[in-house]
Amino acid sequence: MDVVDMDHVALRVSDVDRALEFYHDLLGLSVRDHDRFEAGEVPYVAVVAGGRHLHLVPTDDPIDVGGEHVCLLVRSDGTGTRAELDALLDDLRDAGVEIEAGEPHERYGAYGRDWAAYVRDPDGRRVELKLH
Repeated sequence: MDVVDMDHVALRVSDVDRALEFYHDLLGLSVRDHDRFEAGEVPYVAVVAGGRHLHLVPTDDPIDVGGEHVCLLVRSDGTGTRAELDALLDDLRDAGVEIEAGEPHERYGAYGRDWAAYVRDPDGRRVELKLH
């Protein structure tokens, strides 16, 4: 047996609506399974990035995000540039999203080195937004 791809990652969230405001409204990820979640058929609401799902799983338990992070690749209609990433960070900052100090930086990832920035989701989890 070979591991050939990733299906989904489950993220515990303290408030599904706040998580959707961040991942869907601000970052533009499409939403799946919201109706099934509301009907009690699944314990999560999914958001989709490039065909991979992030399952937003509500919990009343404390969430310790520690050093974990999720890296999302971002791209625009044109060529991704540092200026476009700066503009995205300005929009997120205006919406009240915490941007880590000194961001962005060039970082390595699965697709090579490019500009990236760490922001925080509503539960304080680091989300790396990386140009691709």
